[in-house]
Amino acid sequence: MAINEKNDICEYAFNSLNDVISFAKFVSCADDLSQMNSLFEDECNRDNYQKIWFELEIINALALSEWENEGCPADWQMRWESEYKHDASELMDELLKTLK
Repeated sequence: MAINEKNDICEYAFNSLNDVISFAKFVSCADDLSQMNSLFEDECNRDNYQKIWFELEIINALALSEWENEGCPADWQMRWESEYKHDASELMDELLKTLK
Protein backbone atom coordinates (compact mmCIF):
# COMPACT_ATOMS: atom_id res chain seq x y z
CA MET A 1 0.00 0.00 0.00
CA ALA A 2 1.42 3.36 -0.99
CA ILE A 3 0.72 5.77 1.81
CA ASN A 4 2.77 8.85 2.40
CA GLU A 5 0.44 11.59 3.57
CA LYS A 6 -0.28 12.04 7.24
CA ASN A 7 -4.05 12.02 6.72
CA ASP A 8 -3.86 8.71 4.83
CA ILE A 9 -1.63 7.24 7.51
CA CYS A 10 -3.96 8.38 10.29
CA GLU A 11 -7.00 6.93 8.55
CA TYR A 12 -5.21 3.63 7.94
CA ALA A 13 -3.99 3.56 11.55
CA PHE A 14 -7.40 4.16 13.10
CA ASN A 15 -9.08 1.65 10.80
CA SER A 16 -6.46 -0.92 11.73
CA LEU A 17 -7.73 -0.94 15.29
CA ASN A 18 -10.89 -2.74 14.15
CA ASP A 19 -9.39 -6.23 14.34
CA VAL A 20 -6.18 -8.18 14.85
CA ILE A 21 -5.52 -8.81 11.14
CA SER A 22 -5.96 -5.16 10.15
CA PHE A 23 -3.70 -4.15 13.02
CA ALA A 24 -1.02 -6.62 11.93
CA LYS A 25 -1.11 -5.24 8.39
CA PHE A 26 -0.75 -1.67 9.64
CA VAL A 27 2.14 -2.50 11.97
CA SER A 28 3.94 -4.19 9.09
CA CYS A 29 3.42 -1.19 6.82
CA ALA A 30 4.28 1.30 9.56
CA ASP A 31 7.73 -0.23 9.89
CA ASP A 32 8.64 1.18 6.46
CA LEU A 33 7.27 4.65 7.19
CA SER A 34 10.23 5.51 9.40
CA GLN A 35 12.32 5.67 6.21
CA MET A 36 10.27 8.54 4.79
CA ASN A 37 12.05 11.77 5.75
CA SER A 38 9.09 13.91 4.74
CA LEU A 39 6.99 12.50 7.60
CA PHE A 40 9.20 13.78 10.42
CA GLU A 41 10.18 17.21 11.67
CA ASP A 42 13.52 15.96 12.92
CA GLU A 43 15.56 12.94 13.95
CA CYS A 44 14.14 13.03 17.47
CA ASN A 45 10.61 12.50 16.14
CA ARG A 46 11.83 9.67 13.93
CA ASP A 47 13.54 8.01 16.92
CA ASN A 48 10.37 8.35 19.00
CA TYR A 49 8.34 6.91 16.14
CA GLN A 50 10.64 3.87 15.97
CA LYS A 51 10.45 3.29 19.72
CA ILE A 52 6.66 3.50 19.73
CA TRP A 53 6.45 1.32 16.61
CA PHE A 54 8.46 -1.35 18.45
CA GLU A 55 5.91 -1.32 21.28
CA LEU A 56 3.13 -1.72 18.71
CA GLU A 57 5.05 -4.64 17.23
CA ILE A 58 5.12 -6.31 20.65
CA ILE A 59 1.34 -5.98 20.99
CA ASN A 60 1.00 -7.26 17.44
CA ALA A 61 3.19 -10.29 18.13
CA LEU A 62 1.33 -11.16 21.33
CA ALA A 63 -2.10 -10.78 19.75
CA LEU A 64 -1.20 -12.75 16.61
CA SER A 65 0.40 -15.49 18.65
CA GLU A 66 -2.66 -15.88 20.83
CA TRP A 67 -4.99 -15.74 17.82
CA GLU A 68 -2.94 -18.41 16.02
CA ASN A 69 -2.74 -20.61 19.14
CA GLU A 70 -6.53 -20.54 19.27
CA GLY A 71 -6.72 -21.80 15.69
CA CYS A 72 -7.15 -18.45 13.91
CA PRO A 73 -10.85 -18.12 14.72
CA ALA A 74 -12.90 -15.93 12.39
CA ASP A 75 -14.64 -14.29 15.35
CA TRP A 76 -11.89 -13.05 17.64
CA GLN A 77 -13.32 -9.54 18.05
CA MET A 78 -14.21 -9.77 21.73
CA ARG A 79 -10.72 -10.99 22.65
CA TRP A 80 -9.06 -8.25 20.54
CA GLU A 81 -11.20 -5.57 22.15
CA SER A 82 -10.83 -6.81 25.71
CA GLU A 83 -7.14 -7.69 25.67
CA TYR A 84 -5.30 -5.61 23.08
CA LYS A 85 -7.25 -2.79 21.46
CA HIS A 86 -6.98 -0.30 24.33
CA ASP A 87 -3.19 -0.49 24.57
CA ALA A 88 -2.84 -0.52 20.79
CA SER A 89 -5.04 2.58 20.52
CA GLU A 90 -3.05 4.52 23.11
CA LEU A 91 0.24 3.69 21.42
CA MET A 92 -1.22 4.48 18.01
CA ASP A 93 -2.13 7.98 19.22
CA GLU A 94 1.44 8.48 20.40
CA LEU A 95 2.86 7.15 17.14
CA LEU A 96 0.78 9.52 15.04
CA LYS A 97 1.84 12.51 17.14
CA THR A 98 5.41 11.99 15.95
CA LEU A 99 4.42 12.69 12.34
CA LYS A 100 4.43 16.18 10.88
